[in-house]
Amino acid sequence: MKKGMRICVALMLALTVALAGCGLFGESSDKGSGKTDAISLLDGQRTYKLPDVDYDTLYLCQIDVNPNDESAILTEFLDYGIQKEYHLTYAKDGKAIRQDDIFICDTGDNAKAMYDALMEMGGEGMDFGAYADDPSILVLVYDQEMVEGTILQFAGYGIGLEADADAATYAQFDADMYAGYLVDITPAE
Repeated sequence: MKKGMRICVALMLALTVALAGCGLFGESSDKGSGKTDAISLLDGQRTYKLPDVDYDTLYLCQIDVNPNDESAILTEFLDYGIQKEYHLTYAKDGKAIRQDDIFICDTGDNAKAMYDALMEMGGEGMDFGAYADDPSILVLVYDQEMVEGTILQFAGYGIGLEADADAATYAQFDADMYAGYLVDITPAE
């Protein structure tokens, strides 16, 4: 089963290259816009500062580690101390414009080892690397073109999305695909 998960992860990474618990939102330092500038992950144990993105809604998906479920995608990364994965989808006017996949490991060394393993699986050339503020966090960034390409790819295969899928539909599809769940949907005020 683990070999199957490796193949699944490798296929998802190849798709990304070809297209080239509970998280709570933190307080905003930009009181005028109502946008948050960071999210708290792992019940406040980690913080992820949001990049400068023009969005109006954020969708936060949490994917839990389940070492007893051999079909769960994150069990593939247990050797790297993975604790959780989050997918943060940024939306503007109902359209998904960016996604950050956030992988949290227990140590910076394990995050580095996981990064190296993902590069060996075909991750070269992706916008993927250690998060500067916390070396135990890896982030994979999908820009708008990659998000749109992902939607079109799955729509073309007839798998769960239409070519014109809105951000809410995409975020839910993404959560379902990874056996995760949306834990927060926060519009900018």
